[in-house]
Amino acid sequence: MLRQIAHLLEGKGAYGEYLTDYALDHGDIPGRYTTFNNVYVPTRGRTTEIDVLMLHERGILVIESKNYSGWIFGSVDQKQWTQVFKGGVKEHFYSPVKQNRSHINALRNHLGLDESAFVSLIVFSERCKLKKVPDNTPELRILQRQHLVREVNRILGVRERMFSDGQMDELEARLAELLKTDEKAGKHIETVKAIKNGELCPWCGAELVRRESEHGVFLGCSTFPKCRYTVDIKEPVAPYE
Repeated sequence: MLRQIAHLLEGKGAYGEYLTDYALDHGDIPGRYTTFNNVYVPTRGRTTEIDVLMLHERGILVIESKNYSGWIFGSVDQKQWTQVFKGGVKEHFYSPVKQNRSHINALRNHLGLDESAFVSLIVFSERCKLKKVPDNTPELRILQRQHLVREVNRILGVRERMFSDGQMDELEARLAELLKTDEKAGKHIETVKAIKNGELCPWCGAELVRRESEHGVFLGCSTFPKCRYTVDIKEPVAPYE
């Protein structure tokens, strides 16, 4: 059955998200919680998409799923992470840490919650090897999918209950309103195109502006110094999913 589902989802790039969502729904996780996938959060008149989200009475876990193979290298500050295959072939992808940070910022603003309510999880597939990635912190976890349920229980085990049953009901309803529709998916595609074309900041969704310095010409976020994203205009803008 799983192989049939995998065949259906692989072409859509959603298999990893399905496995992540499945693990959470079928894992031994205590407490009241609800999982959501393909959540489209409005931000600055556009949308940003969250792969998988877990609303738990002890907090909100925002999950960026990466169904990658190869060796994975990256740091908190790097805009581009590296995927290395056999034979030394390398590919670069936009930092999932920064990508998920933008998701959390948008969701936090939309829901009007404190940042302490959120935990960022970057979940890679079992097919890759995390060679050099940032260490785990209370706010950020980077792991492979086979360790997801265990890590979620560790996170929740050291957190106090944050939401009452009434608050959970309200948050569940508000998050359900953000689930994927054709209209929301279309708006998200427009946002992704604008980011790839160098029109919007991939970190916060604000407009990029042309600036000059002694080092050359670059694009910078219009909200600087709040957001410090920059990219040399001679180079392609960081890819974003």
